[in-house]
Order: sequence, then structure tokens, then C-alpha cells
Amino acid sequence: MGRYLRQENHRAQQGLDETQGGYCQMQDAAIHRENSQERNAHLLMALLFRYVHVPRSDKTLRHAPFIPVLAHSAEGKLLEIIALVDSGADNIVIPRDLAEILGLKLGDALETAGIGGKVPVRKASFTFTVKQGREAHSVTATALVLMDSGQDIPLILGRNGFFEQFDITFRQKEEKLVLKKVQH
Repeated sequence: MGRYLRQENHRAQQGLDETQGGYCQMQDAAIHRENSQERNAHLLMALLFRYVHVPRSDKTLRHAPFIPVLAHSAEGKLLEIIALVDSGADNIVIPRDLAEILGLKLGDALETAGIGGKVPVRKASFTFTVKQGREAHSVTATALVLMDSGQDIPLILGRNGFFEQFDITFRQKEEKLVLKKVQH
């Protein structure tokens, strides 16, 4: 379960050396400018997330658009986890052990194809909330629960069920993700 809990960015993980000439002053100005932009983005009802630096099995860091979400359990409890926003995924995909922790009711067995070939899945209704500051948006969508517990994957937020709820901008160079709720 530990891999689902939100992981924080730390400068040490990023390998930043703040003692190098003038770095602190430049960083302070950049943070001030960035905070102003983030406040303005909030006024526009947009959510701005920095990419998360997640350790890989080979000890390198993966810089990816993981965002914190509040997953709703069948009992109405909330579990804060990190989820990968994946424009290459067709669906929301939940690992079986996370679905069990949340007490999700599973539908009929199916197969779906992905990068690794065909895998057994089951459909489940999944509710989660994307929240930042005062801005919060709940999403209920059909998700695919990955039944092969041998694969170590995060919660994946794919196009069906998630992307149709938000205008999404990946700022790859800045390692940021912007979500703006679509008004229906």
C-alpha cells in the first residue's frame, strides 16, 4: 500500500546544490514569479501540479505527471494517493490491491490490450477527487481493475473518464501539468 501514498518532492532527490554561486537569489526570484503565476492560475480555476520525481528500481528518478487524488472507498472514506496522468492510456486503470483496499465492487471479467499484451481486467465504478487549495473536482468514472497483481503499476488516469472532464496541458519543459475543469 505504501506505493500509493502521496510522495513529496525534496530538493535532495532532485540533486540540487543550493550553495552554488547565486543560486539562492535566483531561486527566490523564480519562486516568487512562479507563486504569482500559480495564484493567477487558481483565479482562472486551473489546477497547477509539478511533476513528481519518483525513484525507479534502477535508483534513477522518473520525472512524471503524477498528481495527488483523494480516492473514495465503498465505506465513504478518503485515501490520498498519487496517480499518473497518462495521455497514452485509454482508460483509468486501478491495480487490484488498491481496488481491494477501497472495497470497489468488481464487474464481469474482461481482457484488454496494452503495451504488455492482453491482461485480465474487471470494470468498477471509481470516484476520486482532484483537489488543490479551495478548488476541488470529483470524478466518477468506469475504471478497469488490473487483475494481475504481479505488475507494480500506479493508479493511471487515462483518457476515458478523466481527460473528458478537464482541459489538460502538459508543460514538459517546466515539468508541470495544468488541469482546468470543463464546464458542461
